[in-house]
Amino acid sequence: MLRFDQGDARFNFRSAAVIIHDNHVLLHRVVGDSFWALPGGRVEFFENSDATLNRELLEELGVESSVKKHLWHVESFFEHANKKYHEIANYFFVQLSEPHRFPLNEPFRGIESGVDLEFRWFSLNELPEVDVKPEFLRLGLLDLPLETKYIKLSELEA
Repeated sequence: MLRFDQGDARFNFRSAAVIIHDNHVLLHRVVGDSFWALPGGRVEFFENSDATLNRELLEELGVESSVKKHLWHVESFFEHANKKYHEIANYFFVQLSEPHRFPLNEPFRGIESGVDLEFRWFSLNELPEVDVKPEFLRLGLLDLPLETKYIKLSELEA
């Protein structure tokens, strides 16, 4: 995986999946975390960003997926768990081969060993009230771009 640490700083190269089914978007979190994020994961060496999502969704949910469109290229600076992060992430619109396998009205667990992930479909209508990271997704997921957008985010003090 493409993650490097230097002191209290960490660099991540991540891909994230925007999966919408029946007017709901799929989010996940590590059990115990207070915030939600889009499913995905870190890109491996010599792996294309879109291929990362096919691999991650198979590992986390046991389902095939198809990447349809590149939505956002995002550079983020933020702090989490006493580390300062510099993250580069690509966000893609993705379709699952069997989205109906996962209940719309209740959380469900992922299947990947070594990490306890909780998944949940959120109605697009309730999204502005959900603690989702990065924060631009609250409104961004309600109006997906027609072309790839470049976004710069910083939650760190200058």
